[in-house]
Amino acid sequence: MELVARPETNGGASFISQTTMNIVSRSSYGQKNVSNISREIRPARALANVTVDAEEKRRIDDRISNLKDEVANYERERGELDAGLAAVLEEDKAFIARLEGVKKRKDKITEVRNSKVKIESKLNRNKANLQHLKNQPSAEAERVKKKQELFNITKKRIQIAKEYTALARSIIEEQTEATRAGIRYLQIGANKAALQELCNKKDEKYNTALAEFDKVDEEFRAVKGRSKAALEESREVVQNVEEDLREQYNEIEAKRTQYDRDLTAAEANGTTPPSADGVDVRTVDELQAELNRQQAKLELNLNTNPGVVEQYEKRKRDIEVLEKTIETKQKSAEKIEKSIKAARDNWQPGLEKLVASIGEKFSASFDRIGCAGEVRISQHEDYEKWAIDILVKFRDTEKLQLLTGQRQSGGERSLTTILYLLSLTEEARAPFSLVDEINQGMDQRAERSVHNSMVQVTCKADSAQYFLITPKLLPDLMYHERMKILCVNNGEWLPEEHDLGNMMNMIDGYLAHNRKGKPSTAAH
Repeated sequence: MELVARPETNGGASFISQTTMNIVSRSSYGQKNVSNISREIRPARALANVTVDAEEKRRIDDRISNLKDEVANYERERGELDAGLAAVLEEDKAFIARLEGVKKRKDKITEVRNSKVKIESKLNRNKANLQHLKNQPSAEAERVKKKQELFNITKKRIQIAKEYTALARSIIEEQTEATRAGIRYLQIGANKAALQELCNKKDEKYNTALAEFDKVDEEFRAVKGRSKAALEESREVVQNVEEDLREQYNEIEAKRTQYDRDLTAAEANGTTPPSADGVDVRTVDELQAELNRQQAKLELNLNTNPGVVEQYEKRKRDIEVLEKTIETKQKSAEKIEKSIKAARDNWQPGLEKLVASIGEKFSASFDRIGCAGEVRISQHEDYEKWAIDILVKFRDTEKLQLLTGQRQSGGERSLTTILYLLSLTEEARAPFSLVDEINQGMDQRAERSVHNSMVQVTCKADSAQYFLITPKLLPDLMYHERMKILCVNNGEWLPEEHDLGNMMNMIDGYLAHNRKGKPSTAAH
């Protein structure tokens, strides 16, 4: 099937074997596995009984016999030619062997010739060096010359050392002066910064004080204007009232003025303030409020009808009933809230502990595959809207994002789902769990990590049964002795006998057959 489904055939083909038709195709996804669909070819209905011409059949059979004879002749000629070709090939091998020997001798001669040229060149260089050494002066003259050169070099070194010492002393003095200048520069900079900060604070205080002064001055001018207008208005009113009211007003004003003077003097001298008996010390706002109340009473007395009092009493009674109802409702609501709080205090810590345990396992599973994940509770005032939020991150450049059907790919959602289910396994109380094709769409690294995590979690002694249904698995996966693998075979080539369908029996039979047919070897 691999040959039929090779890429040159566009990944699939159909062929017929005896009475069975096979349709081979290659998947476009994942590992591009090959699948085969087989079905029986029904017997022909039309043209099933066709008469054969005996003469034509005999002629064709004779033709076939003649062709077979010709093929036999060609085969004999081919055998003769093959024998001749074998002899020629033997001679060719002998010639090739001789040619190889000649080539080796030629290479050896070339190697010796190159070695001779190198030796002659080296000999010429040595002769030239020997002649150069003979032409050089004697050792004593060379020693005197070298001694004089050393003396001259020593004098130069002494002079350079003296210059270096002088330069070092000057550099020390200049470095000291530069250090002092740097310290002075830093001190001046610090002083400047401190003065600048002080000036800024002064400016800020000045601006704040100026703004407060402007504000107070504006308020003072406004109050002064209102006071002046009120004074003019009060004088005009006083001039237009009756004589006895004017005298009463002047008397009250004189007492209030004298009281204000005595109070100011007492505050300035630190003595006991004067008594306010007989003095009207109410403010303008209090007097205005009293005036409004008196006017309201006057209007009430003038405009009252007989039904107003009865309506007032009725509304008062209704208000009292409503207040009692509200108080009862509030007490009932407080009682319900306390009951809800008590119930929530009973189950919320357990829920948070459970979700925290699941989230810890979920985060650890994501850490093992180089990603990040988190599980937390999404609270809401309406308890029906409480939910579990799953946040995941599959790339280093991303942040944790809520798992949705639009933001992550299908493989990422499958990976998150199986890791969340594995995190729930240790907390669940179900007798078994079943997942179907959860590894579809995952890459090999994620699928292998998920399988290893599944084996570690589900193969513990206290774990419930866990069923994984999948059409394919990666090679060299982790295996545990508590695991059981069930292979379901389906197709055209299955045996019809029921007792032949046990795969383990077939494997055991194959091994037993091999052991029986293998000859035993004696130990030496």
